Amino acid sequence: MEALVFGLTWGFWAGVSPGPLTLLVVRQALTQGARPAVMAALAPLLTDSLAIILAFFLARELPPGLTRALEATGGAFLLYLGYQGLTTASKLEGSPQASAQSLRDAVVVNLMNPHMYLFWLTAGLSQLKRPLPEPLWFILGFYPAIIGSKALIGLGVAKLRQVAWLQPLARYSNVLLLALGVYLLFLSARP
Repeated sequence: MEALVFGLTWGFWAGVSPGPLTLLVVRQALTQGARPAVMAALAPLLTDSLAIILAFFLARELPPGLTRALEATGGAFLLYLGYQGLTTASKLEGSPQASAQSLRDAVVVNLMNPHMYLFWLTAGLSQLKRPLPEPLWFILGFYPAIIGSKALIGLGVAKLRQVAWLQPLARYSNVLLLALGVYLLFLSARP
């Protein structure tokens, strides 16, 4: 049961921590509504399995070159999303197409996030290497907590998005995506 508590705790922490995926969930909630935000929150379910497999086979830190490449690619994609959000009006609000696009964007953002890999190659790996059934309990706690907390953030923001003073946040969230993209590009260029 200790592993379940660890999974719930780490999943909740990862779900509410500021980062590219959380920012994307908030942006989707502000610009597209609840359904696309919840779809974006599902990204860890699709992306973390790759990091878990890598953690089992590599069981060490990512090489610095790969980390920089992920940061650069992720930064460029966030620049694209931020620019796209600032220059195009949403025509797909609440539609199934918006939800599918939201999930695709979130999957790409999460796959390009080196922190996901670093988590699973360090703290997550320590839980996955425990004797069975402990890793299963950890995962059963982690995924509902990370997805649920991100989805609740998205639902809460979507519920309040009609409040007049929150409406400019949709535009600012795109500026934040641009800033985060520039920051990741800066990080990837460091020696």
